[in-house]
Amino acid sequence: MVSNNYINVTFPFLKGLNYRLNTGIRRRWSERKTYAGSNTVVGIANSGQAYLSSTEFKNNVVENILTFNKEFGKHNVFLTGVYSYEENEQYFEELTAINFPNDEFTYFGISQASSIESQNDYQRTALISQMLRLNYSFNNTYLLTLTGRRDGFSGFGPDNKWGVFPSVALGWNISREPFLENSTTINQLKLRLSWGINGNQAVDPYSSITRLRDRNTLSGEQSLVGYVPSVIGDKDLGWESSETYNLGLDFGLFNNRVFGDLNLYETNTSDLLLNRTISSVHGINQVTQNIGETQTRGLELSLSVVPWVTQDFNWKISGNFATNKNKIVSLYGYLQEDGSEINDLANAWFVGEPIRVNFDQKMIGVWQLGEEEEAAVYDRVPGDAKIEDVDNNGVLDDKDRQIIGQRDPKYTWGLSNAFQYKNFGLEVFFIGSHGATRHNNLLRDNTAAEIRRNVLKKNWWTPDNPTNEYFRNNDQVKGGSIYEDASFVRLKDITVSYNFPKKVLSKIKLEKLQLFASGRNLLTITDWTAGDPELELPSSQAGILPLQREITFGLTLEF
Repeated sequence: MVSNNYINVTFPFLKGLNYRLNTGIRRRWSERKTYAGSNTVVGIANSGQAYLSSTEFKNNVVENILTFNKEFGKHNVFLTGVYSYEENEQYFEELTAINFPNDEFTYFGISQASSIESQNDYQRTALISQMLRLNYSFNNTYLLTLTGRRDGFSGFGPDNKWGVFPSVALGWNISREPFLENSTTINQLKLRLSWGINGNQAVDPYSSITRLRDRNTLSGEQSLVGYVPSVIGDKDLGWESSETYNLGLDFGLFNNRVFGDLNLYETNTSDLLLNRTISSVHGINQVTQNIGETQTRGLELSLSVVPWVTQDFNWKISGNFATNKNKIVSLYGYLQEDGSEINDLANAWFVGEPIRVNFDQKMIGVWQLGEEEEAAVYDRVPGDAKIEDVDNNGVLDDKDRQIIGQRDPKYTWGLSNAFQYKNFGLEVFFIGSHGATRHNNLLRDNTAAEIRRNVLKKNWWTPDNPTNEYFRNNDQVKGGSIYEDASFVRLKDITVSYNFPKKVLSKIKLEKLQLFASGRNLLTITDWTAGDPELELPSSQAGILPLQREITFGLTLEF
């Protein structure tokens, strides 16, 4: 159930003053009731099994927005004040019962089961936001925006629930200056400069509170209630903050036949909300904390060109390019003897390196015939994976792990060409991603389940095929993880269309009649050998299919 309502109030005694109240209510319920009887595998194994679950989700939003807009000659002032409240609440309960005397009553006879287990969970979060913004312009040429936000989140520690986030933005419409006002070459030219701080509260509810979960034990035939730690809280948990500088330029040239925008930015994020790995001596191996600092620098360019326009033919080229470089500036502040910070090997976080890297032993080939003596040093034989011995000590261990590329692309782009000739249209859209290196989990050999039938076909090593590409296909092999370049160029979309002329439409009394055919993901150029380079899948989802090719034929009618 969804309900959105608003009230808009104007004040005749003060022109330009406006109040708006927005309210939103969302409710979602779901129930599941199943019974597995003696005609099912689960039912036979458990002498009948019933499962009941119920979930209820609530979301309430209230926004109070007060605005004031006033012009004084060439001056324009626009003020905005916001006070909002958002509440999320979720309740979940489930019950599992086994060992039924018969299947007659299914889950309605759940009281007859000899074993019943129940579980429930409740979560509630609240977010309060306050904002005041001033927009000022002079002659629509010089622009200023000042914003102050104050946000409070219930999930943080008692002393850190509130965060203050200011921002400043300046704009200069250079094209409105007298020296460009009548220019036929420059139609639009706007320079932008901004600075601001944003907050992030993306953590699980109650992360600041240490919690227990039940763990009952048996003493003879008696069940004793017990509890063990489930979450180690951090009472100092608070807002993650990102400080961003942005320099931008919007432009339109030659009667706007060339237009676009360019942005340069730097973002420094501190007090990151991260799950830090800790010793499992507590029975818990991670804790959510504000740790570290990262830096991201990037460039984004969007450009559109109309190289050819006639009465019958139109050609438009649109493209975008983005490059992004991030690195970890600091982690925990612990220093080594040389004065550098200690890295977090468990999470593969390294100061001065990109945030998401591959950290593993590096496969540099396959041991070949004639290298038996050298391979034996590492307890390997020809056909096994050759792993780089980083410290040259003759032992392969965790100290031989190294950074093997970054998992995020170094730059991405998109290019679209749109052609229109009379009533025919053609649009072609390419995308590209470059610089990412990822572990290809689909190339993993499943040695635990008949290797010869449970892996993708590869160019395996054999005595007659001494390749360095893949190690031998044998359940005794000592292999290695395979990392590949995930760069690709893809024909993402192509559409061909025909719009029937107006004289035809008037006869059949239609506003529009269009035939079209489109294709998606028709061509991919990549060195990625298995799966889809556009999808980064965790090891648990290695079997997910790649993006499928799609061909669609359609007809559009407008009356």
